[in-house]
Amino acid sequence: MNATTGPVILVFDDDLVNHQDFLADLPGRFVFRAHADDAVSDVAEVKPDCVFMDFSMNARLSGAQATELLRAVHDFDALPIVAISSDTRLNRKIVMAGATYSVAKMALPDHFGHILRYVITK
Repeated sequence: MNATTGPVILVFDDDLVNHQDFLADLPGRFVFRAHADDAVSDVAEVKPDCVFMDFSMNARLSGAQATELLRAVHDFDALPIVAISSDTRLNRKIVMAGATYSVAKMALPDHFGHILRYVITK
């Protein structure tokens, strides 16, 4: 975790890329991507402390597929990934693919502190 700016969170979500203000009051630096088709290279470039992964992004890969790809890369096998779909059934698919934690997208601002303690301080 970066001591001066807080955690770096890479967000893969086509809705939040257009509504970044949804997370604006939370500590840390958020980097947004509209899709996870380039998840491995995006994570390698950004070097996040945590990844937020939506399921449906109107792209080639689903959030579950991108999570599987990330978990297959040795450097990212322990990277905290939080499933953030609005649909809990889709969050479950991301968790089954290797996500660390799951939270409904609308609960993100309220549960952010708990998420950070759970996934980053482990």
